[in-house]
Amino acid sequence: MVNTSHIEVRALLARQQLLNQRQHKRLARRIHDEISQKMTLLALQLSLAASESSAPANWPTKCKDWASLVMELGQSVRDITNELQPRILDEFGLVAALRWFAQSSASDICCTFIAPNEDISLAPFAANELFGICREIVTEILVPGVARVEIELDQKDGTVRLHLRANDNGLAMELITEKALDAIAIHDRLLCLDGTVELIHSADAGTVVTLSVPASRPVACGIR
Repeated sequence: MVNTSHIEVRALLARQQLLNQRQHKRLARRIHDEISQKMTLLALQLSLAASESSAPANWPTKCKDWASLVMELGQSVRDITNELQPRILDEFGLVAALRWFAQSSASDICCTFIAPNEDISLAPFAANELFGICREIVTEILVPGVARVEIELDQKDGTVRLHLRANDNGLAMELITEKALDAIAIHDRLLCLDGTVELIHSADAGTVVTLSVPASRPVACGIR
C-alpha cells in the first residue's frame, strides 16, 4: 500500500513543476516581445546604416533613437531579472522587497506599504513566493484598472499574513475574483507552502486579498 503522505508530496511537487513551467513560458514571451524583437530591429537599422556610403542628414537623430532603444533593452533586462529574483529580496528580506516594490510601482499604480511591528520569520523560499504572488496580483490583475492599493504585512500566532486592499468604487471587485486568482495559480502556489488565500468584498473596506503562510519556527540554541 502506497503511503498517503508520499502521494500528497508527489502531487505538490507536480503542481510546483507545472507552476514553474507556466512562469518560464511567461518570461520567455516577455524576453521575445521586449528584448528579441527590439534587438532584431536594432540590428536591422544598424545594418542599413552601415550600407550607406555616407552619413545621412538625420544621422544625429538616428544615433539618438538607437541609444534610446538600447536603454529600453537594458530596462527590460533589469525588469525581467528582478522578476526572476529581486536582489533586494535576497539581501534584505521580504519587508525591504515589499517596500521597494510599493515605491517602484508608482507609475502604474499608487501603492502604500504598511510594515510589520516585529521581525518576520519566514523561510527564503516562502518569502520569495509570497513576494512573487503579491507582485503578480498587483501587476497582472489590478493594473491598469485600480488606481490605489495598500499592502500590509504582519505576523501573529505563528502565521505571516500579507493583505492587499483595494477600494475603487467596485472596480477592484470586478477585477479581483476567484477566477482571476486561479489564472495565476494562487491557490496551488500557497498550497505548496501550506498556506491559504482569503478574498473578501465589502462596501466599506473594498476588496481585500489575504495571503497566509505558516511562520518559520525559530531554532533553539544548541539544537540542529
